[in-house]
Formats: sequence, structure tokens, C-alpha cells
Amino acid sequence: MIACFGAQTAVLRWTGHRTTKSESNFFSSVARVQSGSRGAPQVMFLGSSITGRLPDRTRGFDGVANLGCDGGSAMDTLRAMDAGMIPRPPCLIVEGNTLHRAVNAGETDVAKAMHKSWFRRGIAVPNLSAAGRPSAIAYTLLMERKMGAGGSPDVAPFEVTTQPTRSPAPQQTSNEEDVLLEEAAGILRKLGAAGSKITIVMFPPGAGAASADRRLPEELARRAGLPFWDLANAIPPGMVKLTDGVHMDPASATAVVRTIFQATGYPSAPQAF
Repeated sequence: MIACFGAQTAVLRWTGHRTTKSESNFFSSVARVQSGSRGAPQVMFLGSSITGRLPDRTRGFDGVANLGCDGGSAMDTLRAMDAGMIPRPPCLIVEGNTLHRAVNAGETDVAKAMHKSWFRRGIAVPNLSAAGRPSAIAYTLLMERKMGAGGSPDVAPFEVTTQPTRSPAPQQTSNEEDVLLEEAAGILRKLGAAGSKITIVMFPPGAGAASADRRLPEELARRAGLPFWDLANAIPPGMVKLTDGVHMDPASATAVVRTIFQATGYPSAPQAF
């Protein structure tokens, strides 16, 4: 048993106490949130599995934590942050692509897990976290051997045609969407008042201008008084490579992170770039 724990500890240190992807969405998400909640990250990325593919401090981006929740949205971690279950960082990048999933939706399994004592123990003791599961470690090693790992220093930022801006025009929304938007805007305003710098971003592959995928995050940015950036449409066509039509490959995900830091000037940019 001692030898097993020793081997597990060595591998966890080698992976930065975070697995890239586990054998299930649930454990992948829990591992990211537990890992991202440790220490004092300067920047947090909140969102879905689209965000979950972005490299963070375990892949060479000092001070950056990835809290993407597969199958969910940024609301899972925003609510947990508002409740004090995960720390508030100086800077937040909020994925807008999947915000619509939280409209009229119940609490996700990952959100429920954040209330559990075993979740908090996993933050305090990496060996007991979801990232410490042998299946998660093996899955990550196999996946990165096949697709490569994010964070390569050879990947440059994308050349973009726009920058983050304040959203001037209101978007049409339903009553159900308004309930979510008011809750989310209230949380973001509180986080901003506490000192966090926040930007809402549409990641590749993006969405049509009239779809809820695009309308809701843009309207949220307007109500919360935050910058909004449709990064998906700011990158020239054909530059972003997707593995399955939805998720960016490691090189594209790395370029996206560098592009965001270049545009926003968020803390840790001088270290990582």
C-alpha cells in the first residue's frame, strides 16, 4: 500500500495534480475543479468541456486554473464561488457558449458534488482527489500520447480581427432566460465589486448571432457591465482545429489562451507569454 501511494504521489506531482481528461465527464469535471481550487490562482477559466480543454498552470501557464465542467456551464462554478466553496481569483474568463444550458435546469451532479465533504477532502489532499484515481491518470496519459498536450511554447496567439468590448445593445430574452441572467449578473457584479476583473468570451466553435448560445452571454455582459468578446468570430476561418466539431485540439486551445491574455493583459501574462 505504501508503494502504491508513493507511485500515485509521484505521478500526481508529474501531472501537476490535474488529469486532462478522465473516463467520465463527472470525474473529469470534479478533478478540474478540485485542482483549480488549490493554491491562489491569478486567473480562472469557468465554463463547460470547451473550457476544459484549455491548458492551465499544469501545462505551463503560471497562475492559471481551469475549472471547466463537462456537460455543464460556467454557472456551476460561479454559484460555488458565490457560496464561498471555491476561491475568488483576481481575474475570471467566463465561457459564454453553454450558458443557455442553465436555463430552467436543475443542479448538476458536479454542482451537487461541490457540497460534499469528500470533495473538500480532495482539494486538501490530492491523493484523495478525482485526479488521483488510477483510471483518470491512465486515461490522461493515453489521451495525451494520442493527441498531444496543451501548453506548447511553440504555439503563437491567433491574429484576431476584434477585441473585447462592452455590449451596447440589449438582446431579446424570454422570462426563463431573464431569471438566469439576473442571477448570473448579480453574482458577477458581486465578484467584480470584490475586486475580480471579468471578461465573458465566446470560444470556438462559437454560435450564430441569433441563437441563445450567443444572445445570452452577450446580454449577460451588458447587464453585468462587463466586456464581451466573440473570439470564435474574431479568428480567421480555418485557423482553429477541432477534434470532434466542438472541442479544440491542444494546439488551438493553447493559441486561444495566449490570444485572450494578449488581448486582456490579465495578470500572469508577463510570466506565461
